This record gives sequence, C-alpha cells and structure tokens, in this order.
Amino acid sequence: MSESKDQKKWDRDEVVVLVAEYFRTKYLLPKEIDDNYRRISSILRKREYEISEKKLSDIFRDYSGIRIQSGRIRCLDPDTEYDGMTGTKLQKEIVAEFIRNPEKIYKEAEAIIAKYEPAIKPIKAK
Repeated sequence: MSESKDQKKWDRDEVVVLVAEYFRTKYLLPKEIDDNYRRISSILRKREYEISEKKLSDIFRDYSGIRIQSGRIRCLDPDTEYDGMTGTKLQKEIVAEFIRNPEKIYKEAEAIIAKYEPAIKPIKAK
C-alpha cells in the first residue's frame, strides 16, 4: 500500500480549521494564501503528533495536501463557480454549518489553532 493510501481520514477539527481558513483567506493575494497553507500544515501536523505521539510521514497534511483539500472546499463555496472536484461528506457538512453560522466555525477553528500554533512572542523594546 502506498504512503498516501495510509493517510488517515480527516476529522472534524482538521476540517473546521481548513474551512475557516479557506473562507478567512479566500480574497487574499496568492502568496498570502500559500503561506497560510503552510501554516495550516504546520498546525495540523503538530496536532497529530501531539495526539498520536508517533512519527508522521513527510506527506501527512503537507502543503500539497492542504492545497488539494482547499480546492475541494472552494468547489463547495457558493460564491465561486469553481468545479471539478467534490468535497467529502464531512467537508460538505462543515461548509453548510459555516454558511449557516460562520462565527461558530471561526471560533471553533480559533480554539483549535490556539492550542497547536506556537504563540509569537512580542519583541521587547530595549
């Protein structure tokens, strides 16, 4: 079995972060969106490592995977005419939740991100 087939299914927390970050960044410049894909990858990889305490494969929730899954979310975005991909059942459910109540999904994602994203320490003035 190939390494990509060994990938575990996305869970709710991961998809909540993906959906919230897609909608939060969809109108940013492409470089900013790409930087955010890397950020999401880092957060989700750290989360998985802390949960499983196992070494992760190099492709687990990597930049490419985040980009592909974001394309699936984009196909579910009612404001776009992008198609060609289909979202998973869980992605469809969370996008529908987001459309009904974006603040709920944003808050849920913020709590997940805050738990796994290293805080940036402010630079102290000398």
